[in-house]
Amino acid sequence: MGAGASSLERPAIADVPELRDLVGQATEHLTDDQLFKLVRQMNWHKSSGLCDGEGELAEECKRLINLARSTKTTKVPTKRFGRTGIQMPVVTCGGMRLQQSWIPDNLPISPKKIKPDCQANLVECVRLSLSLGINHFETARFYGTSEMQFVDAISSMIADGEIKREDIIVQTKVTPAKTNEEFRKTFEQSWRHMQKIGYIDLFSFHGASTDVTFQKIFQDEEAMTGGNYEVALELQREGKIKWIGFSTHGTPKSIKRMIATEKFDYVNLHYNYFGSYHASYYEDGDGGFGNKANVDLANKLDMGVFIISPFDKGGALYKPTDTVARCCKPLSPMSFQSLFLWNEGAHTISVGIAKPSDFDEVVHAAALLGDIEYEKVTLPKVNQAKKNLDAAMREAVGEDWLQEFWRGVPSMLEKESNGVGVCHILWLWGLVKAFGMVAFAQQRYKSLEGASKKFSDKSAAKDWEAVVRGWAFNPGRAFDPSITEWGGILGSCGMKEKVVERMAECHEWLKSGKGESAALSDPGLSCTEAYNLVTWEDFPGVDVSVSSVVLQNITGGRVGAGGGLTPTGRRESKQMRSFFLEEGKE
Repeated sequence: MGAGASSLERPAIADVPELRDLVGQATEHLTDDQLFKLVRQMNWHKSSGLCDGEGELAEECKRLINLARSTKTTKVPTKRFGRTGIQMPVVTCGGMRLQQSWIPDNLPISPKKIKPDCQANLVECVRLSLSLGINHFETARFYGTSEMQFVDAISSMIADGEIKREDIIVQTKVTPAKTNEEFRKTFEQSWRHMQKIGYIDLFSFHGASTDVTFQKIFQDEEAMTGGNYEVALELQREGKIKWIGFSTHGTPKSIKRMIATEKFDYVNLHYNYFGSYHASYYEDGDGGFGNKANVDLANKLDMGVFIISPFDKGGALYKPTDTVARCCKPLSPMSFQSLFLWNEGAHTISVGIAKPSDFDEVVHAAALLGDIEYEKVTLPKVNQAKKNLDAAMREAVGEDWLQEFWRGVPSMLEKESNGVGVCHILWLWGLVKAFGMVAFAQQRYKSLEGASKKFSDKSAAKDWEAVVRGWAFNPGRAFDPSITEWGGILGSCGMKEKVVERMAECHEWLKSGKGESAALSDPGLSCTEAYNLVTWEDFPGVDVSVSSVVLQNITGGRVGAGGGLTPTGRRESKQMRSFFLEEGKE
């Protein structure tokens, strides 16, 4: 729904009388976003052949219409958030896509004034969240104007008597710093906003992913004292924060080290059916791989468990592939992911919404979780979807591969790895091979390519810690075709030849400049997208101009062209409705 002229293609379901009537009757109750999502999903259901005739298609259409409408009435369940005792909603309102700009609000080039339409969209999302029982709002100092906009909205609602401070849970995050003075200074930038609401419920060390950040948090690593953690304790004594946690994109080993200190009340980490991001397939120290053992350890130590980005970095499930959608049916991939995570020990999962309708799928899943028939009716569907996905992965990559390739491989944070994110690369290879997740894998591979640009053998030999420090949030570099000797890099891995071969193949599929052509040209891959639930851009705005697009490109997408409904989007929305309404009723 971008700028420029547009003429929508007539949806296939508009030619099925019963479906046309069902959608037509529902249009007055659906937002433009919801209507587009409904049509895209139903077009896939019609073409997939998974529905037996028009009767089953009609039932699926009714279900999706009810799903969209139920967002206005559902109350999501809560779970005790570990030792904090907070009754945490199982869904969190994440603040990474609602803000106007990614440029930090303390910099001179940051927007001096937030656009009214952007703030109005955020307020609408906050109000919808609260109506659903989603009273946990998560943001960060690193998220540009997000902190400022959230606090302005919430403090105004408190002042107007619309909500009470004790009825909401606010979380923000600050990146560990070299010195306590620097860390305190950065916190004060957050506090400029947060003081309007009196205190921060949940305070996180942001991106605590490496030994370098561990050293910043705990200056005395053995006694686990000093460092930025002491500042957090001071802030707690001052009443500015209540509970202390950390967020991480690290390896299982680095995350386990943080959890095992027993100094933290909760953890924000990646763990999903489709992988654990930078922890994917790296050994967890307990005979397995990924972050499952860390989720279990956190629960054992009575910590709150918050899952980061389950629908974006957890597999781009707003745009599921045909293979994934088929394996999960009758659940949607987003519903499956949600229910899988709650079953695995997650207390809450973050939804980084940009528009109110982004809650629809996960709120529907939360309603299923809270239903008295959950174990009898829904849980078997979750288990079957997992069996289907497991089988697809085993068939595509081989059982022996899944059991062995990751064993003994050094993590990208260990010097012998030469910085190569081996298991991360092979995680992506498997997702492409089994599920056709090309677009998702290419997006994730870019972070490894970015780390590659900062890497040199000479610098690594001289100062390995400087290399790790330079990677910050996204450790590990991409496959390097110039490396001829992989023996030491792959440690005690027993499948070295096949590992190198598959890394090289993955690199050819995903490297920048290839688009999707390299992977799509492989006849052994099925990369078809089922449907697209993205009707937004990251930063809501009004109309896109040439100057805003130029600014967006110059800043790498951090500022400039906004989302929101452009003139083209308004025309498309009107045209879409006309396909399902009687002539003259529009």
